[in-house]
Amino acid sequence: MSARRTILISGMFDMNNYGDLLFPLVARARLVDAGYDVVAVSPTGGQADFPDAMPTIDIGEMLSGAIAPAGILIGGGYMIHANSLAFLDHYGDPSLGNWAGAGLWLGATLAAALRDIPIAWNAPGVPHPFSSRQRRVIDAARHAASYVSVRDEGSRHLLAPATEDASIAIVPDPIADLPRLWSRADLADPFRQLLARKGIAPDAQLLAIHIRNRSVAGVDRQALGSALRQFAQAGRMVPMLVAVGQNHDDPAVARQFADSLGAPCLMLDDPLSLQEISAAIAHSALYIGASLHGYVAASAYGVPGILVGRPSYNKFSGFLAHCGRPQDLARTWEEALTMASTKGQRQDGSLLPASITDALDHHWTRITAAFDAPVERREERRDFALSWMRDMIANDGPGWALQPILNRRMRTQPAAAGGLFDLSPIAKEHP
Repeated sequence: MSARRTILISGMFDMNNYGDLLFPLVARARLVDAGYDVVAVSPTGGQADFPDAMPTIDIGEMLSGAIAPAGILIGGGYMIHANSLAFLDHYGDPSLGNWAGAGLWLGATLAAALRDIPIAWNAPGVPHPFSSRQRRVIDAARHAASYVSVRDEGSRHLLAPATEDASIAIVPDPIADLPRLWSRADLADPFRQLLARKGIAPDAQLLAIHIRNRSVAGVDRQALGSALRQFAQAGRMVPMLVAVGQNHDDPAVARQFADSLGAPCLMLDDPLSLQEISAAIAHSALYIGASLHGYVAASAYGVPGILVGRPSYNKFSGFLAHCGRPQDLARTWEEALTMASTKGQRQDGSLLPASITDALDHHWTRITAAFDAPVERREERRDFALSWMRDMIANDGPGWALQPILNRRMRTQPAAAGGLFDLSPIAKEHP
């Protein structure tokens, strides 16, 4: 039997955010039968605090050639952008945060070009438009990929606004594959252990609630807490405040709302594992929240849900379009509770249509085919690397390209401004 080949997958896999950390696990589950192992790449090369999260290597190691992968996979999540990530505490050092976001996809493309290996996109999202100055390198990166997919029509338009490029596939968010990792039956024991850990009756019906700061900006929190309490009591449910994104301050927000609920609740601000979060959502009676991946997980396990789009994003309407359920998007919390009151019972199987599974099957077939054909897009990858070098020399001068041959005394620091990773002007354009 031939040895397994390695695929690098890049993303924000070193942060304690539920959805982000599932991407490499789902990719591994999908690629294992094709003979591939998966190694995750993140900005810091660290591991998230959850024991079932995948360890990572850093962007520098991806670029260095220390590992010999057969291909590189970009995504997913909202990661196709050139904005600074220094606003996040995890990447607060500007020497990392300013370029880390671009490094996960443009850096990954450069790594693939330098190694002459295929690169594919795992349906990431595009949150912001690019400037005209950035457009050339964006287009070159897109053409260098053997397979390009994004998760919604809005992302495709932002990626290629001048044309409806049919070569860019629109694919449901890959986290819809979550039951491939853990079936609902697999999650029964972790759920029972969660209830015991939190002192909740084993026969309790849970109302899973996810609240993010952006979703309650300007909202009377006491009034919302009271409305959530009344809704849960009317349905004979125990409110469960689920904090899925530590780096988005979800635990702190959940603790604030625990007081305003004024009733017993299950506070999941200290999840022990990704599996425990999945178990909590999978065994709830209903989901209401501002997390896309909370809604995706709920739907995948048969739990009715409402997405609170306050504000709304392309990723919300995009996934609901894949599901044929635009009616599950609420613009306010009041609207969400009204809509949730008409939801039916939890089902034994998935609430996602068969078209989601079919689309993801085709998606992973195309990814595998890309990695199995390393010669494809070879010229485009070479052109990307040459274009990258030309731009760096044009921006930072010929001294940038000649640094390796100079001794320490002769070297000078390349100009800090104007290079491809000088992202401060971009961040000002699109905060």
